[in-house]
Amino acid sequence: MRLNRSLTFGLFLLGVMFTLHLLQTSVSADDVKKTGKVVARVNGVPIYEDALQSHLAALANKGRASGFARDPAKMNDYQKKKALYSLIDAELLRQASNQQQVTDLDAKVSKRLQEVKGKFPDEEAFLKNLQARGKTLDILVAELRAGIRYDEYLTSKKVIGVPVPDEEIQKFYCDNPKSFSVPEQIKVRHILIEPDGSTAEAVAKAEKKAGEIRSRVVRDKDFAAVAKEVSACSTASSGGDLGYVSRGTMPAEFDKVAFSLKLNEVSEPVRTKFGFHIMEVLDKKPVTVRPYSEVREFISRYLQGFDDEKRLNAHTLELRKKATIEVLLD
Repeated sequence: MRLNRSLTFGLFLLGVMFTLHLLQTSVSADDVKKTGKVVARVNGVPIYEDALQSHLAALANKGRASGFARDPAKMNDYQKKKALYSLIDAELLRQASNQQQVTDLDAKVSKRLQEVKGKFPDEEAFLKNLQARGKTLDILVAELRAGIRYDEYLTSKKVIGVPVPDEEIQKFYCDNPKSFSVPEQIKVRHILIEPDGSTAEAVAKAEKKAGEIRSRVVRDKDFAAVAKEVSACSTASSGGDLGYVSRGTMPAEFDKVAFSLKLNEVSEPVRTKFGFHIMEVLDKKPVTVRPYSEVREFISRYLQGFDDEKRLNAHTLELRKKATIEVLLD
């Protein structure tokens, strides 16, 4: 499924904000010394250079933030200031969400903790993972608690989670038919004959063998039996069946011939980097468009990601206007 805009990018920004929120929560904790260099203050709350360096390193390691160099040492002043303002925004959201009253907060934290633990085979593996990430259980619980406040704060302010109107979802579907197209597919099976070496003689011998095998397939009309007997591909046990494939799944030389075959037509040997292929197409599926009912939920989440991003940016700007922010970065 292709989309003109990147869903990943829209949701990634939200993920970054949430990650930054947790990061800033942890750097404000007692386990971090408060004597480092201060690079900013947000309503009097300091942001330390160590937190900025950790954030820059995280961005560099992920290599997904647009415009950021992979090496933190090579990041320019604009990139560093951009990263710092991400931390400032995260601190603004942390301060605002700290005022959020959450019903049954302890129960919700416990539930979310169990969800996290459920991703590991046992308690020991969970605790080892925490240790490897430099965290303690208390720090994780504090982060989960802050995350729940954060989510409920933004939900109460109608920043995130606002449903996308049905007419917008349907309009997007109608305006972007190519985004939901399923490419042409063929159900194909093949027999692979590998040359015994890379010399011209070995290649010629394999080509001759492939031609003889094709003649046998055409004569005996039992493709699967021959494939099981002589094919060098791992699909031999299933009669050479590759299932349904789209263009690009197999080498270009393979595709060119396979997609031009008629149903039940056996190809001449076709050479690819793997060897010589003898193919037979069993079924063809033309290009289709996924039905609206099948993709509606996907489109809804896709559009909501962009809407949430815009509202989050606007809300953060409003928080900036009301805040006292000092930027002390050199």
